[in-house]
Amino acid sequence: MEWKWKQKQPIMNYNAEGYYIVDQKLNTERKSTIVSVITPVYNAEKYLRKTIDSVLNQSIGIENIEFILVDDCSTDTSRDILLEYSSKFDNIIVVFLKRNTGTPGRPRNIGIQLSSSRYISFLDADDWLEPNGLEVLSNILAETGDDYAVGKTIQIQSKGKTIIGEHESCKERRSESPFSIPHIFHHLGPRARMIKTSVIKDNQIIFPEMKFAEDKQFFIDVLTHCRAISTTQHPIYYLNRLDNQNTRLSNQTNIIQKTNCNLKVINHIINKKLDLEKEKMVLNRLYEFDSITR
Repeated sequence: MEWKWKQKQPIMNYNAEGYYIVDQKLNTERKSTIVSVITPVYNAEKYLRKTIDSVLNQSIGIENIEFILVDDCSTDTSRDILLEYSSKFDNIIVVFLKRNTGTPGRPRNIGIQLSSSRYISFLDADDWLEPNGLEVLSNILAETGDDYAVGKTIQIQSKGKTIIGEHESCKERRSESPFSIPHIFHHLGPRARMIKTSVIKDNQIIFPEMKFAEDKQFFIDVLTHCRAISTTQHPIYYLNRLDNQNTRLSNQTNIIQKTNCNLKVINHIINKKLDLEKEKMVLNRLYEFDSITR
């Protein structure tokens, strides 16, 4: 029988924004770190340990990582797992939400708000990282001074492995405009990328709190504010599609809900009033790729 660690749930005094920081770690003096990894959590007990361990075992060293995990009122043992890791590692910051938001947008926004590192990277609670993934991306950003770096995502399925987002990881590029890279806006999930924190915070970029397409809008906003980006062929991120398809919000929304979310993103982009050629490149993805092809 598998032994499960269980800690008495703390008395949670939620703040005015509706969340509680375990052990109030942010009230203590924080060491300077290179990257903040932000993970929204909801009923992720099956893979959560693998996800967390993939960050703890990064070649860059846990001392250079600020790991922020925001739990959206899980009803399984995810909170117990998070309390266990929080008690063992100073650089793991666990946040509990008072009410379920039903979208990863709100937990990610809280993670961004609390982050203090030079760079930000995102990791979903059932995926995992290549052991040197964060080191590869942070080294590229340090060497180039670029705003954003992205590498290879490998999708794991029962039938085998496939490469996701091939356009953003098919070659080594350094210090290029995102608009010079073909189909860069076709791949807008949160995986395998690292961004300068200042790009996100200075431009007040946030995830819209939607059940679908929230990452699409966020990364369009990020890329349109990037002066220069880099891409690498190096594996960074493993996208888990083994047996958890029904747990993802995108699989719990119907075509009408998805279309409404896509329309909100389209209107958001039109209201940005980008240069015409840039607007065409972004909207081409939203019209042809989402509205027609899919």
